[in-house]
Amino acid sequence: METKLQTENEQASIEVLETHSEQEEKDFLKELDDDFDPTVADSKGQQQELETEAAAAIVFVGMMTIEQFMKTLAHPKFKFDPDQAETVANKVAPLLVKYGTNPPPWLAKYMEEIMAVAAIGMLGLSSYMQVKQLKTEDITAAKEKAKQAANDHNAEAAA
Repeated sequence: METKLQTENEQASIEVLETHSEQEEKDFLKELDDDFDPTVADSKGQQQELETEAAAAIVFVGMMTIEQFMKTLAHPKFKFDPDQAETVANKVAPLLVKYGTNPPPWLAKYMEEIMAVAAIGMLGLSSYMQVKQLKTEDITAAKEKAKQAANDHNAEAAA
């Protein structure tokens, strides 16, 4: 008896699922067609592409800044490989699109402090590099002066 009742309930639920009319189906399909606009879908794709390109440009500017920092810190002839830089920019750009350029909330409340430390660090680093360059120039000038004095002394001794 329980099986017969269960079968009747299953048939009733099947009948409820199939009670919509052909006109309702057509109306539903028409609604779906009305909702889809290929130009909107295409413009969303173009928008995504533009956002990714803009993010890649931001990454590339950041990499140029790092390159300049490395030129100051390590060696004046330091240079990123252009192909590698472009690859990195293109790989990192989707992350900027996905997560945005804003820092996470737990870090955002400390941005003023972080920027102050970064500014002081850059000032200290550039000052250190300037002093190092000035010392190198002083040593070079002293060597030139010593070389000139040696040449003058050799010229006097030969005369």
